[in-house]
Amino acid sequence: MSKRKNDFCCPKDDIYNSENIDTFKKDLKDLVESNGDTLLANNSISISYRNNEDDSHKVINENEQPHETINEKRKDYLSWDDFFMATAFLAAKRSKDPVTQVGACIVTPEKKIVGTGYNGMPIGCNDDDFPWGKSSSSKIDNKYFYVCHAEMNAVLNKNSADVRDCTIYVALFPCNECAKIIIQSGIKEVVYLSDKYSYKLEMIAAKKMFNASGVKYRQHIPSTQKLVLDFSEINSNMTQMPGTPFKTN
Repeated sequence: MSKRKNDFCCPKDDIYNSENIDTFKKDLKDLVESNGDTLLANNSISISYRNNEDDSHKVINENEQPHETINEKRKDYLSWDDFFMATAFLAAKRSKDPVTQVGACIVTPEKKIVGTGYNGMPIGCNDDDFPWGKSSSSKIDNKYFYVCHAEMNAVLNKNSADVRDCTIYVALFPCNECAKIIIQSGIKEVVYLSDKYSYKLEMIAAKKMFNASGVKYRQHIPSTQKLVLDFSEINSNMTQMPGTPFKTN
């Protein structure tokens, strides 16, 4: 390779490698000291080095950005608990409830999702015909008599023969009615995010039944409080584009 303007060769025609790096540093220091004014004026340093095997030359410029080589896995991927809880929260986005949207996700011991659900009206009960409120003086005009909870729907929506020994992820701690379904279906663990209604008799009764039947329950503390789904992201990462195929006749 021809020498470019303002490129400098080290004063010795040595081959630098890991064994004589100290010599390289000293020679480079001498080079900078003897050519300091010119180097500062050009705001760059180029180092020419020779490969031991093929005796080729290559120039490295300080101002050039190296091409990124992706050969390792991501470090910021979701944990299993975060992933399954996020799936429950995503399912909740399907709920028509104007106040509380709850989702549930059922997972096998092998970390396979076999059921999801959210709180909503039963099949065939029009969402526009049944009440979504809870403050009417008439109980029959409140939502409680009609809405199916997320846990119930997740169990009924299962795509496996059963959900025995599975874990259910749910945003809110299950009520007593959902606890009965969870126990009867064979689910062995409940992972919840919030227990904000722990003072209610329904949740107290649920815990009592879980304790008696051996169903474990634990609160999940997410690693981050917010996850963003950006559908445009898939088209923005162009760092691993395949090469242009050659056209053949």
